[in-house]
Amino acid sequence: MLFDYIIVGGGSSGCVMANRLSANGSQVLLIEAGPDFPPNEIPDDILDGNPTRAYYNQQYQWPSLTAAVARDGNRRVHYEQARVIGGGSSINAQVANRGGPADYDEWASTGATGWDWEGVLPYFRRLECDLDFRDHLHGNSGPLPISRADKGEWSGFVNAVSTALEDENIPFRPDFNGEFRDGHSVVPLTNLNRRRVSAAMAYLPESVRARPNLRILSETTVVRLTISGRQITGVDTESKTGRQSYNAPVVVLCAGAIHSPAILMRSGIGPGKVLSEVGIQVVADVEGVGKNLQEHAGVAISAYLKPSDRMMPTSTGYIQMHARYSSGHDGCPPTDMAISVLAKSAWHPVGKRLGTLNFWVNRVYSTGTVSLKSSSHLLEPEVNFDMLSDERDTERLKSAFRFVAKLINHKALVHTALDPFPSTWTGRAKRIGKYNRLNYGLTSFLASLMDSSPWLRRSLIRFAITDGRSISDLLNNDDLLDSFVRQNVFGNFHPTSTCRMGFAHDPNSVTDPTGRVHGLSGLRVADASVMPFCPRANTNIPTIMVAEKLSDAILHERARR
Repeated sequence: MLFDYIIVGGGSSGCVMANRLSANGSQVLLIEAGPDFPPNEIPDDILDGNPTRAYYNQQYQWPSLTAAVARDGNRRVHYEQARVIGGGSSINAQVANRGGPADYDEWASTGATGWDWEGVLPYFRRLECDLDFRDHLHGNSGPLPISRADKGEWSGFVNAVSTALEDENIPFRPDFNGEFRDGHSVVPLTNLNRRRVSAAMAYLPESVRARPNLRILSETTVVRLTISGRQITGVDTESKTGRQSYNAPVVVLCAGAIHSPAILMRSGIGPGKVLSEVGIQVVADVEGVGKNLQEHAGVAISAYLKPSDRMMPTSTGYIQMHARYSSGHDGCPPTDMAISVLAKSAWHPVGKRLGTLNFWVNRVYSTGTVSLKSSSHLLEPEVNFDMLSDERDTERLKSAFRFVAKLINHKALVHTALDPFPSTWTGRAKRIGKYNRLNYGLTSFLASLMDSSPWLRRSLIRFAITDGRSISDLLNNDDLLDSFVRQNVFGNFHPTSTCRMGFAHDPNSVTDPTGRVHGLSGLRVADASVMPFCPRANTNIPTIMVAEKLSDAILHERARR
């Protein structure tokens, strides 16, 4: 079967590519490993503006994908990566941050020519229909609606955090995508009328799906690329109905920062020595494939909230406030740290009683790797984030813990955020976070105990939620704090940079500024893996921007021909 373009991966970038490349009549095949949901069949948990049900639904995830988190933490976890049409945009918190101009100017300076702020802004504007701002920074006619909850919906907890941030010279800024300085704000969301709008909903509506030249193939895994010499010719796939090959002069990888490099390596494109060791014939020795993996490394502090300070059931979104601030650490740029403020920490009754300050390193320097354990597509790649391997990240995260501990003891919060404690994203918390009746019953019982008496609540926090260490324990012992952040650091599900754009002579570079893989024809990568480094933002909107810009590059090249 011959197509003009084959797009591998129906996540945020793949949905953009399928829309844009099929708009001019080109024959396009979109292949997604997970389920597809047409507009009239989208499940309620995906549509829900509160993401906690969809996020915990294992039907939408790669079930056996695990990752080593930090070098000194000795911890391997299930890594929640979406496997569903729309990708992460179908299960995430819908945060629509862009990052700052300096991120993209630095991208350009490292070899991603044309990806400076002036070069990317038109594509940020192109993707969005901002419902709140109309100026040169915002788009108002794109497919993806961007809305913001009103400050009037903030809970008592979030309002108290706002007061504390103001006193720390982190002022309120109405537009988080327009003022790129330290500040806190209502969160821009890919949300309309309190309902999620995923990339699949925005870019693959009924009118696009009706195009006779677009075919969507779901629940189909791309085993490897097919290659003739240095020319990519198509893909080999596997599904419930068996093996099938599809051909096209151009294949666009949109499988994400973990699976795009894995597909390249299974196809013989990657570090030659490593591929040979797992029995894969080397087609192109591209040393940077799978390297430079980045994630926003974070930890959290939570507290019990009185009923009057909790999130209202009718409130928009999940994260009610986002803040960024500058660490002042040597060699680190401004706004290099971030805080998300949640007045509800999970879907279940215990989560509804807990407010959380989730803070992370917004401009990371640690890098990890994606590699293969085997040549088989049935075995997930080896993922090692190596978070906090760069000492700048470790020291800033420890400093952030001290800062947030100070913040939560501010006079505005001391009677609102009760019995604060260091939060951990442990196996226990993950198990309870799964959406089912058993967990609802268990957390209902625990919540009633927390409400019954301060003494019982503190005992539950100490012995059932934490590992027994308090915030003051960690603040008073730097070795304990260091151990805590290394053992409990978690990512924000923002993996990037494993096929990074850059100069052809740079051994860590995999793609050029148009997404072409160095040394090969007919192959592009167009997802978060091409980002030179993780921007200071949640990565969904930057990923959609990347796909918009690269789809434009592909179409312009076709027009020239």
